Amino acid sequence: MNRDHLVKESRKWVEDAIISEVQREQLLERYSKKQNKPVLLTFAALFIGLAFLTFVASNWSYLTDLGRMVILLTSLTAFYLCGDWVYRKKSKPVGISLIMIALLVFGSSIFLVGQMYHYTSYSAFPFFLWSIVAFGLFLIFKDHTFFYATLVIMTVGQLYSGIVFQHFHIWLGLLFILGLGWVVLSSRKVTQLAAYGASYTLHAVILVFSEGMPYYWLIAFFLLLYVVEDFLLEKGSVRVFKTLSIFSVFTMLVLQVFFLGNEYVGELTESSLYFFLAWAILFFFSVVRSAMSSTNYYWIDLLLFVPVFRFESGDMLSLLILFLYSLLWLISGYQQEVSRWVNKGTVAFLLTTFIAYFQLAWDFMDRSLFFLIGGVLLFALSYFLEKKRRTIHKGGEEK
Repeated sequence: MNRDHLVKESRKWVEDAIISEVQREQLLERYSKKQNKPVLLTFAALFIGLAFLTFVASNWSYLTDLGRMVILLTSLTAFYLCGDWVYRKKSKPVGISLIMIALLVFGSSIFLVGQMYHYTSYSAFPFFLWSIVAFGLFLIFKDHTFFYATLVIMTVGQLYSGIVFQHFHIWLGLLFILGLGWVVLSSRKVTQLAAYGASYTLHAVILVFSEGMPYYWLIAFFLLLYVVEDFLLEKGSVRVFKTLSIFSVFTMLVLQVFFLGNEYVGELTESSLYFFLAWAILFFFSVVRSAMSSTNYYWIDLLLFVPVFRFESGDMLSLLILFLYSLLWLISGYQQEVSRWVNKGTVAFLLTTFIAYFQLAWDFMDRSLFFLIGGVLLFALSYFLEKKRRTIHKGGEEK
């Protein structure tokens, strides 16, 4: 029931002696007053800010340098002050939106001022400055909007650095790990963990390929994400980091099936020795943690982190690991009657079967026959596995 309607109706109930005043107050306490979020006002503020930025951009070439600086500083100050006042006195959502516009103006100003005075930055340093301001706003206002804004700015800045300059910006990386990492480990909110984990994966890819590191270092970075959740996050929390880690290394194994051949096997280098040292430490911690777990089946995940690139026919070994991973989860799910494990194994098995079929039959079969047989095979497998999954789901438990 709507609280405002309850307030009016309950007053009549008291007058008619249906309930007492004490009972009326108890009823109203059950329906706490909700704060209305002025969505229309928020979007109005955003559109006004965008209109202002569009107007300035379209007339930028007609302004003098002094006029440009006055406009940038005035608009920046005005949005910050108005946003702070509205946040404290009127509406927090509208205040946050105005401050977000100020943050956008600040980021744009960094690049516009550089253009005005012909200053060119050969790194992602402007994004680092922008990220510091965004992170500072998050610390001041404690609003998740600024957390995601900081995360987006950092990720875009790191992408810019990796693609344009083929360099991983160390200061952005440190702020990402130490600053936002501390935030997500403190809050443990699922949405923040998911966003941070996805950005971490992208940061790892940029670091490896922009700095010319061997691709297999990604195994260590993904395993590190897996270990972090075991040792730093609360027991029983949603396995966000582990899920992202498993998805990333699973994708990596799929790529190895197609691209890893005998020509990739080479002599041990200094980089690979360091890799195996880091991998061994992380893998040891993962095994110990898995042994200490009340559910002793999560060691199956660790199969995906085995570095098969050092062996001949690494592509076939990668495919074998994918099959073992999916089959072991299927068998464990059937034995323990855990529907979630069966679902995981089913999806992994179907994907692996399709990958194996595509890899082995593409070069030796007519294209129409290839797709026909593949479709029939996947349909039969999905029918069988879905039938078994439904049987387990009727009496299965989530573990």
